[in-house]
Amino acid sequence: MNELQARIETYIAREWQRRGAFAWALSPLACVFGAVAAARRGAFAAGWLEQVSIGVPVVVVGNVTVGGTGKTPTVIALVEALRAAGFAPGVVSRGYGARVRTP
Repeated sequence: MNELQARIETYIAREWQRRGAFAWALSPLACVFGAVAAARRGAFAAGWLEQVSIGVPVVVVGNVTVGGTGKTPTVIALVEALRAAGFAPGVVSRGYGARVRTP
């Protein structure tokens, strides 16, 4: 990520959290995103989109906010608790700042 892109992302995240005029200006896009996500969930529920079962439970630790929200410590604590309970969890991560184009 180049410096300009990083600065833009930081600005947008900060302004969104402040809920000022910029955030209100983005609200229509948030509504469109919500509608698309709801339609997608509905398509899965109706059977129009195929669900894939991988045969193991999956826990997703994520957040709309990038960085500094405690996702990594949460994953570490979750893995430790699962190991203490006798499970063998695996962790899949995109990785901080990754630029990988293929799996």
